[in-house]
Formats: sequence, C-alpha cells, structure tokens
Amino acid sequence: MKDNIKDYARIGLVHHMIYPECMTDADAHVNTLLGLNEREDIETFDCCIPFGEERRRQLIRQVARTRKEIVYALHLYPLRKIALASPAPHEQEISRLIVRDQIEMAAAIGATGFVFASGLDFPDDREGAKIRFAEFTRWFCEHLARYSITALLEPFDREIDKKFLLGPSEECAEFVQSLRQSGAHNLSIELDMAHVPLMGESFAHAIRTVSPYLKRVHLGNCILKDTKHIWYGDYHPPMGYKGGEIDTPELAGILQELLSVGYLNKEERGALVLEMVPFPGETSEYTIQDNLGRLEEAWRLV
Repeated sequence: MKDNIKDYARIGLVHHMIYPECMTDADAHVNTLLGLNEREDIETFDCCIPFGEERRRQLIRQVARTRKEIVYALHLYPLRKIALASPAPHEQEISRLIVRDQIEMAAAIGATGFVFASGLDFPDDREGAKIRFAEFTRWFCEHLARYSITALLEPFDREIDKKFLLGPSEECAEFVQSLRQSGAHNLSIELDMAHVPLMGESFAHAIRTVSPYLKRVHLGNCILKDTKHIWYGDYHPPMGYKGGEIDTPELAGILQELLSVGYLNKEERGALVLEMVPFPGETSEYTIQDNLGRLEEAWRLV
C-alpha cells in the first residue's frame, strides 16, 4: 500500500502494557501516562486511572485536556479473582462497586470507550454464567450510556491462559448481537490480535466474524508453541519477538483483512492500538519505535 497508513487508521498504544511498572507503582503510572498523553506520534491510547485521590486529581486535570481519543480499560479489576459472572450476590455487588468507580474515572477523563472482558469461566455452569454476565453487561452498558461511552467486549482464550467465559469469536459476536437487540446499543467488540492464536482461530476468521461489531483493534503478539517459555500464553511480547506468532508477514495479513471488511478506510479510520511489553533488555521507547516500524513495513506489503 503506497498511501500513508494514518490515512486509514488512528495509531495508538496501550499504556499499562508498554510501561508494565505502572501496575505496581502508582507514581510511575502517573508519570508514564502523562508522558504518553504528550506523544505526537499517536492519536489514541488505552489507559486506566490509579487509586489515590491526589494522583486522580492530577491525571484527570491533565489527561482530560488531551485532543487524543481515550479508551478506558478494566486493568485494575481482579478479573481472575472476582468473577463478573459470579453466582454469589455479595461478589456481584463487589464487582459493581469497583466497576462503578472505574466508570466514573472513565467519564472524568473523557473516554469514548471502555474495554472489558467476561472474566472467569464456569465450565460446570457455563450457560448460567452467560446469563449472569449478560445481566452485568446490561448494567454496565446502561451506566456507560449516561456518559456516551461505548462498552467494548474483548474476546479471550478459554483453554490456554486466561480461560475466560467468552472466548470464541462466534460466541462474542452472538452475545453482542443479542444484547444489542435487548437495548444495549452501546455495546461493541475490541479484537486483540494477540489473543486470536490462543483462541485457536485464524486472523481472517476472527476478523470476519466480529466485523459487524468491531470498534477497536489491538495489535500484539503471543507465545503459543513453546509451552515452557516464560511468556507462554497471554503476556503480549512485542511483534517480532523470537518464537512468537505475529511478525511483519502476519501483520500484513491482518491489515489486509481489516481493509477487506472496511474497518480500515479513509472516511472512518479504525484504531490500531499497539499492545506489547518491552523487548527484554530494551526500553519502552525502543520497543515502541520498533513495533511502529514493523507496522509501517507490514502496511507497505498490503
């Protein structure tokens, strides 16, 4: 493709992944997020706001003034510990208490979308869990709608690492369609390409399946073949990492599919958000520039 990729896409980054220290150091979270907010080579980013009143005041004051598109993410919710589809009433209330706080943060910084996931699977009661998760999602969408925020369901694997309730792309698409029909009109899908191999699907199949509901795309990588690798599963090594599933050729195929379904176009440019941890021994900035370069190279192959 000879045209500039930015004519077809809004390029972005996922904050908590490229700066992993922010998940254990709230002050680093503040400093790196403010730095990300000032970057001129991206138009959008995914983030969350740490706990602590002073930190929140500082970030809300500065991030809310950005001209970039902000999407909030449920990174601070313990999805592997408290199930959003829990059958226990007290856990359901805890879930809503935490998520309500995060919705308020998303609204305060002017987020237009909010990425969430189904959380823990219930293999012995999967259908019941889906009903409970649907109830949660209706509640979630209703609260987000007050701020004109779109709920973005992210498919995850069910067998390899996260083992979440809604994994297969077909189930996620059916889930979104069903809830839209029942009134959750602000519900869409964010598809993470790093999850697709873990879900046992091809990129073409996943993209085409969710394309009617696709509002955001994450680009990353995963380790699948080496089960003893320290990053085996859903750990988001950079694209091009040795032993990973996604490098420039695979990325070119992904971009071609996204063009084919109309996600990438000049009228409504779709978001391509890089989600990766730094290369071992390298800085976050080195990794960002490397993966932006791979994205440009892949685009030239389309």
